[in-house]
Amino acid sequence: MSKEKITTEKPRVHWVMQGKGGVGKSRVAATLLEFLTERNSGNALGLDTDPNNRSLSDIKNLDVVFLNIMPDSDTVDIAKFDDLLMFMMQNERAKGKDLVIDVGATTYQPLYSYLIKNDVFNLLSDFEHFVHIPIAIGAEAEADCLLQLDSMLNAFGDTPTYAVWENQFFTTKADHDIETLEAYQKNKEKIFAVIKMTKRDILFESALEKMTKNKQIFADVNMDPEYNILEKSRLQKIKQDYWNMLDIVIPTQSSKKEAK
Repeated sequence: MSKEKITTEKPRVHWVMQGKGGVGKSRVAATLLEFLTERNSGNALGLDTDPNNRSLSDIKNLDVVFLNIMPDSDTVDIAKFDDLLMFMMQNERAKGKDLVIDVGATTYQPLYSYLIKNDVFNLLSDFEHFVHIPIAIGAEAEADCLLQLDSMLNAFGDTPTYAVWENQFFTTKADHDIETLEAYQKNKEKIFAVIKMTKRDILFESALEKMTKNKQIFADVNMDPEYNILEKSRLQKIKQDYWNMLDIVIPTQSSKKEAK
């Protein structure tokens, strides 16, 4: 699933990026932020830059700052990206924390250009940069997702660490996964990890959809009487699958303690 775990002591910035909407990007950002919050004793912060879908900042029990980069509700103000970087570097709320940046489909292209033109990944060398790229396997958007993958891998260079989140929700073929696709094979040496968002049966998917609709995280469910014991069990299994994969890929305070 991944190469050797990164063990840098630098603070980490996790950019969750995909130019296509509706492919699971906000679910990736929420899962990643909850994992980092739990594993790092709360030392994680989300930055929501999606002006049209505040899925991350709407979640009740995650620490998230909404950064409005479309103040006139029509046009992205690229100067606001400077504010984003300055927040990351100087704001006390961000200091010493893992940062998860949810990049909306609306803001993807201008931010993509900004990151390249300003050489951001090399400029912010005090951070370890992860780029998390959701790919909706089997969806109509699959081809576009793969084009974005190829584009980011070539444009951003070797400085970031790349993780692909393979969203299997849309596929109907058991043997259709990202490792079989030409776009992955061509770039597999650049991709650090593939995290599988496994397609599950309708009862598991229904429980996850309920949690998402309620703007909750996995940690909320056990104490919520709205969920029956079977729903809680299903969500716990989904969570554990994600945590098992992420523990391999991302070093955290918990993993460092266990290694001692």
